[in-house]
Amino acid sequence: MQKVAVIGLGRFGLVLAETLAREGLEVIAIDTAPEVVDYVKDKVALAVTADGTSLDTQKSLGLGKVDTVVVAIGDNFEACQLAMLSARDLDYPRVIARANDRTKETILRRLGADEVIMPEEQAAMKLAQKLAKPSLLEAVDIGSEHSFVQVKAPRGIVGKTLLELQLRKNFGVNLVAIKKPGVGGASDAIAIPGPDTKPANEDVLMLVGKNKDIDRFIRETE
Repeated sequence: MQKVAVIGLGRFGLVLAETLAREGLEVIAIDTAPEVVDYVKDKVALAVTADGTSLDTQKSLGLGKVDTVVVAIGDNFEACQLAMLSARDLDYPRVIARANDRTKETILRRLGADEVIMPEEQAAMKLAQKLAKPSLLEAVDIGSEHSFVQVKAPRGIVGKTLLELQLRKNFGVNLVAIKKPGVGGASDAIAIPGPDTKPANEDVLMLVGKNKDIDRFIRETE
């Protein structure tokens, strides 16, 4: 079972810890606020009221054996740096840190963070994407240039066969599957498309391709 330590249980850290635990990961949650730790203690494998920036604390909790440490401290940047440096001293396989701006991101990367996330910026980008592309339901990055997306079937392709559409040739995207809405309360069904498949209005297309090709496909077929 994958083990993850979350240091800092603000809004971001708390949601992260709870979500990871629901997904079946073993989560160690650490914060200095007893009320927050008490709230999450029954939802994760271990919740501890402690100074997560301390190397001694991290050692005593056995964090050197976890797979990933997420330093989710957002408001106190000095504490964030100390927690990350302590994690680096224990030589974790992976350390992810949270930053609120690009300057802090640069500092954390220079201090050795494997990955730096900026929740506010990412949330803003997702909202912008949702407003600009209403048909785009979900997107998962695959590397720096490719994504796996779920898109409502655009009007421009409804009723046409995939043989006619030639999505890969004309747009550079690959249709992996089609999600068809359930009838009468039934769960959605996943269909593997063939040359004669005709996307319908309520279908959701599961596509893989370069980001620029996916954008062009949505733009030209909506």
